[in-house]
Order: sequence, then structure tokens, then C-alpha cells
Amino acid sequence: MSLAVTPSPRCRTSALAGAAVTLTVLVSACSGGSGSSSGTGSEQRRLVSMSEAAKGGVDLVTWNLTSGEPDTLDPPNAATYGGGQVVMNLCDTLVRYDADYNLSEGLATFERESPTKLVYRLHTAKFWDGKPVTAEDVVYSLGRAKANSVVSSFFQSVKSIRATGDKEVTVTFSEPDEKFNSEMANISGVVVEKAYAEKAGKNFGTAAGGVMCSGPFTLDQWKSGNSITMSRNDGYWDTTRIPKAKKVKFTFVTDTNALTQALDTGEIDGAYELPPNAIQALEKSKEGRLYFGPSTQGTGLNVANAGGATADPKLGAALQRAIDREAIVKAVYHGAGQPLYTGLTPRTWPSDQTALYAKAYAKFKKVRSYDIDAAKKLVKASSYRGQELVVAYQAGDPTIARMAQLIQQQAKQAGINLKLQSMGALAYQQAGYDASKRKDMDYMFGSNFNSVADPLEPALFNYLPNSPYNYTDYKDARTAELLKEAVSTFDAKKRAELVIQAQDRWESVNGTIPLVATDTVTFLNKRLAGAVTSFAYWSMPNMAFIGSAK
Repeated sequence: MSLAVTPSPRCRTSALAGAAVTLTVLVSACSGGSGSSSGTGSEQRRLVSMSEAAKGGVDLVTWNLTSGEPDTLDPPNAATYGGGQVVMNLCDTLVRYDADYNLSEGLATFERESPTKLVYRLHTAKFWDGKPVTAEDVVYSLGRAKANSVVSSFFQSVKSIRATGDKEVTVTFSEPDEKFNSEMANISGVVVEKAYAEKAGKNFGTAAGGVMCSGPFTLDQWKSGNSITMSRNDGYWDTTRIPKAKKVKFTFVTDTNALTQALDTGEIDGAYELPPNAIQALEKSKEGRLYFGPSTQGTGLNVANAGGATADPKLGAALQRAIDREAIVKAVYHGAGQPLYTGLTPRTWPSDQTALYAKAYAKFKKVRSYDIDAAKKLVKASSYRGQELVVAYQAGDPTIARMAQLIQQQAKQAGINLKLQSMGALAYQQAGYDASKRKDMDYMFGSNFNSVADPLEPALFNYLPNSPYNYTDYKDARTAELLKEAVSTFDAKKRAELVIQAQDRWESVNGTIPLVATDTVTFLNKRLAGAVTSFAYWSMPNMAFIGSAK
């Protein structure tokens, strides 16, 4: 499930899916300056998961949704950057993440009674309208997510979801499912009020129908084309997370220059996912500070269709070697990221298995690092004969446009002829889920994120038959077997070994040319503190922690 600095076809909802940066260390909980480093050369920056802690309350925080206005606030379909961010401030999930993706209880405690039975026991909580949160509401909410939503794939092994008490819900599985509980920390596990949702019908999650949740903020108003405002829920059941801000106003400024000016003058207090071309200006700002955080996000060049010239793995291998990723990180991202050599970004690796994944990653880095002579040899050994290959990207994003031009130039040096094709936002997004819209394309630029630090999330989205982002119709029985076994394996080391074996197989076809593992870039006004600055913000009520810096 995901999204990216630019709305992208491979934006998974959880994607529901973290991007990354260092190869060996996941950032531990930190305040201010602690963290790891990102980028290359002179622009190397320190990564932090949290800004300095807030010291007091504030009346209003104005925060921009850089990707624009959400298309919905219906939780299991709010898979965009903006939609998910707003929902996670309004609604509670069964379990929670902190800024470093550590899992803990949320609206409920959890107990795995057996490999195929998971029991959730609700805390005493109320929806905004004063009605209690019940097991029936949980069953209804998870049932909606399972039945027909962008996160339905996370429920594939769910056999039943039953209320086994007023405050108890039991989920049984047809086979063991290691990842299910962690996915309940994002939009998949949001609990809404059944009666309200049923009454709202098709308007639920829209500007007209709103939502009814139990989170730390209440929804005040959604003014289409303008803003979304929310107020502090002073009666919030978790007294440790009562927001410091009385009100939050989300704006929808997508123009980089306009947003940069609004942040630099204090008109807007902060924003996540700032585009690279805003970095240099805002690093000099006297009104606030930029933070660079660990993230699960990445960008790549994705084969758009099965068959054709791009089906030859040797051509893909040539393109891997023709691209100077370090130059792209410096020139395009101003150091806010790291060269990426596999579809799995390093921040997606579980912290307790980083060494295993790093060892496997090193092999791909070696055979995919920039080497124009090697690229030329691979082109000659391939079936490619110099024909034009169409690369589609979304118009209006200067970052992607510049990267596309650099890649076109680099590929040309290796003898690969790329034709760039810009597309309007709507047409580009449609191509992400409608294969008929991609029939005249060879590659698409895409961005993605993962909502959890679990490689199984992107693997299941991308590399199984009929999965939503399997553009090349990749079918490999052994890959499917390995991933199925990994999902059913609770031993972390064994699970990592299985995923790494599967990775060797799917990467061999070069269906994706990974480019950059990007940082989360956040701006925060100097009057404020307490911002989550890792990509975990997307799976947290991030506005609840922001307050006065003094």
C-alpha cells in the first residue's frame, strides 16, 4: 500500500507499507539529534525519528498535506499520503506503532492463543458521540476492510472475525499469519462506529458524510478544495495521548514554490514529504527547521507490461548498471536519500534481522552499481536492438521530470533509447491500476511506501500472481511457495531466510529498476516541537504530539 512525494501508480496503501537509508542500523527512539545518516558526499544528513519534545499546548497548528486533498477518509481505503495521515489522527487502531515501528497495544490488548487464533480485548473507550466502542464495532470495521478495500489482501488468511465477548474479538486464520497483527496498526485496523457508518452509507468518509471514530481528534469540517479541520478530543480514553493542540487545520497546497513560501513566512506551520527542490530554500529558513527521518519509501522504474523488449532480464540488468544512482541522490534529492539496489528498501528490513538482509543486499549492490562498460556489454548480449522504449511519468513534478531526464541521458550512453512521456495526474494514476492504460508504455516511474517494517508487505503486493502491482504478470511457483511459508513462520530468522530466497528469484527478472530510497523530509515551525519525523508518522496520530517549543 503506498504513496510517495508524487502520487504514484505503485503507491500501496500501507503500503501500507518504511524507506530507507542506512544499510545496517534502524534508528532507535530519539529526540533532536540522535539518529543515523543519509545521503552521500557533502550533503550527508543526520536522520531522526522525533523532533525535540513539546513543552506545552498551542491553540492551532496549520499543517499542509503535500500530496493534496485526500480522495476519501474512509479508513480502509485512505491509502494516500494525505488520507491516511488525517485518518490516523481521527481514528484508533487495534494496535500501535511508535516513531521507530515498535509495536504495542492500542485500542485493544492482543494475545496470540495459537498460531491460528488471535484475541483482542478492548480498553474502555468511547466514540466522539459518546457511544462505547464495542466488539461489534470491531467486527464490523474489520469486516469492511476484509470485504472490499485496498487493504483486503491483508485478510487473505482470515477465516473468521467474531465477537467473543462485549469487549473481546477473536480472529481465526485458515493458516498461520505472522504479519496480520502488525497490519492492524495502520488503516487496516481502524475501528469505526457501525451504526454511524451504516447510516452514512456511500457518503461515509466523504466531505458530506464524515466519519465517526474514537481517536484523539474529532472531525470538525472538510471544506472540499480548501481544508480539513479537527479539534482536540478532551475526553480521549488514553490520557497519555491527549493532544497538545486545541485545533489542527490541514491545507492542500501542492505547488512547491507556494508551499515553500508559506512555510518560510509562517503562514503554514509544517508539512511532511517536502519535495527535494524545497530543501535548499527551507534549510536556510529563519522561521523553522527541516528534519530528515528514516523512511520506508523508495522510487523506481517499473516495467509496465508483460512481454516486449523489457521482458529480457539482460536488458533490465543493463539498465541497472547504466544508472548512476549516487549522482541522482546528489543532483535531484540533495542528499535526502540513498542509492537503492533492490525493490525492498533497507528500512523495510526488520531490525532484528538487518544483518541477514544487508548481506543479501550487498550482492545486488555489487552487480547493479554504476558501470557503463558493463552496461554496454549487457545491452549487446540482450535481445534489445535499439528500439524506442517509452518511459511514463507524472507531469507537474519537477523532481521526477529531472530524474527522468538524467536516466534518459545515462541510458543513452549504454545504447538504450528511452522516450519520455509525461502524463496528467489522473491518467497516470489510472495507469497504475488499469493495465489497458499501460499498453503503450514500457516503463513507469513509481514511488511506494510500506506501512510496516516487514518485507512481506511489499512482496505480497508485487510478486504474486494477480497481486495489484504485479505489472509484468510475474508467476513463479517457488517464489509463491517461499512467501506463503514466510507468512506462516513466526521464527524471525527463518522468515528472513525465506524472504531472501524469494528476493533472489524475483529480482533476477529485473521487473523493477530501483533508484533511490528516500528520506521523510519534514518542516516544523520554530514555535512548535514534538513532531514525529520518521515515516512512522503515517501510521500514528502524529498531530497529537505537536505542541509549543517553549
